[in-house]
Amino acid sequence: MRTRQEIKKQITDAFISNSIIKSIYNLINNKTFEEQFSLVSLENILFDIISYAIFVHEQIVEKNAENSRPQNLPNFIATVLNFHDGLDLVFKNGQFQYDLTNVLDATARKIIARCAVLESNDEEIVVKIAVENNGNLEPATQPQADRILAYLKKMKVPGIPVRLINQSADLLKIDLTVYVNPLIIDTVTGKLLNTSENIFPAKKAGLDYLASLTKFELNGIFVKQHYGIALEQSEGIELVEINSCKWKYAAFPFQEIDKWIVAESGYFKLTEANLTINYLPYDLVNS
Repeated sequence: MRTRQEIKKQITDAFISNSIIKSIYNLINNKTFEEQFSLVSLENILFDIISYAIFVHEQIVEKNAENSRPQNLPNFIATVLNFHDGLDLVFKNGQFQYDLTNVLDATARKIIARCAVLESNDEEIVVKIAVENNGNLEPATQPQADRILAYLKKMKVPGIPVRLINQSADLLKIDLTVYVNPLIIDTVTGKLLNTSENIFPAKKAGLDYLASLTKFELNGIFVKQHYGIALEQSEGIELVEINSCKWKYAAFPFQEIDKWIVAESGYFKLTEANLTINYLPYDLVNS
């Protein structure tokens, strides 16, 4: 939105650049309006009034645009992320919103770190959420989830049901054979040897790939081939063979992933216990 000063400058710049105005007032090129007209001049007072009127009008138009904004999926994602835990909503200017006057911890109250908004075949809004704890995504507590659902019901379009998915991460179980350059990677631990840091390229690349799926929002797709490629792009890793790649949600058993899978919870987790890596020296050229 333009400021009042910006509006006035655009008007006065057009005014003093007009050839007829230049002739009438004997204006000098390369001099500003303020340099050629007094603050108490009729012209300056007139443009002050006009710029103020335009500024107020644009504020009203902007507010009306916000109130009439269609509730599409991107807009509803912003609505979900704007949840402030522990604060009530007030109906103001034609919509429910937070009154953050004198609320000093407003940012800390925005507890939803990632979300996804989907439309089901039953024409309901499906919202997947996760909060962040020490850098890790996890479900909100049940009381928090109850408050989030109450908030969503007030903010959604009337007549459209909303379903909240607030679950622990879908689990992965992966078995790999990783062929490495034995000069720089230990074939027992997978540790990178050409640095003093404790870096395990295969494990790190796998975790980085999973993190990339939820970098901006939930519901990224885990693709087996992309996971393998991410590992092969790491230093010292020459070839990756995925022997087994399984997935489970909630209390359901693990099942093999064919090519890709979308997390029911919206995000994945791969624990040390569920990752098996057999390191072998890469010797394909000489075999």
